[in-house]
Amino acid sequence: MEKTSDSRSTRTDEDLKVQIIGDIQHARSFFKHAEVAERDEYVEHYITQLRGIAVELGRPEYLAFLRAANDGDLGMYQPIPKPKRFEVATKLVKMADDLKISRHHPVVVVTLACLYGNASARGVLKFKPAHATFGAENVLADVMAIRRLMDRQLELEREYHLGLTSIRHTAYVTDDAALALVMSCFHGTALSTRDAGDHQEVLVRGKVDFADLLTEISHEPGPLSNLSVSASAGLSEYDRLCALIFGQQPGGGDPASATA
Repeated sequence: MEKTSDSRSTRTDEDLKVQIIGDIQHARSFFKHAEVAERDEYVEHYITQLRGIAVELGRPEYLAFLRAANDGDLGMYQPIPKPKRFEVATKLVKMADDLKISRHHPVVVVTLACLYGNASARGVLKFKPAHATFGAENVLADVMAIRRLMDRQLELEREYHLGLTSIRHTAYVTDDAALALVMSCFHGTALSTRDAGDHQEVLVRGKVDFADLLTEISHEPGPLSNLSVSASAGLSEYDRLCALIFGQQPGGGDPASATA
């Protein structure tokens, strides 16, 4: 999917077929108790029919969001001082709104995790001080793997319960420890599709372990406005973030539900 949709590639369809099908053949020879689900014919058809076409219609907006987070006034290639984090978070959310990206989308949530000190999120986003060295396309491919896994897991679970497949459990296997840790904070709960003219929209409802993603922020209530009344505690920065992103104040370390 990544290689076929890469608009920067100058390779021919035939060259790409040789490499990808060769990789799949190597994978087939590696497994003893598993098999590669995709057949060669499917791969050839995918390359021929979808070459240069973005997997997600929102790809230009996602790339614009990531590049803006890396560059310009935000400059997230370097850690943001703690007193300025919420201000930057507000700017990120406004930018997502302007680009018509859901505030709950993994592209936004993982960027916020990076902002609030999650080393794994920073390892996934790989922001760079030099604009030319930031590989936004490669970063987006990693982030979208989170969303694609949620889709596929839910699809396979549904097919299993309908008796259409023997696959009962799924797991994403990778040597990218940072991506694996970030991915473990996202859990799909419901999947639906709808036709939208010349394409199909896939809607995923899921749960995000938001508290686990924000590793350098307190989840406790804010300071008391009246020291003699414990109920006068104000909203913590964590609660304000939840209100900003999810439109609610789950409080504490409870995961927040979201549609991505």
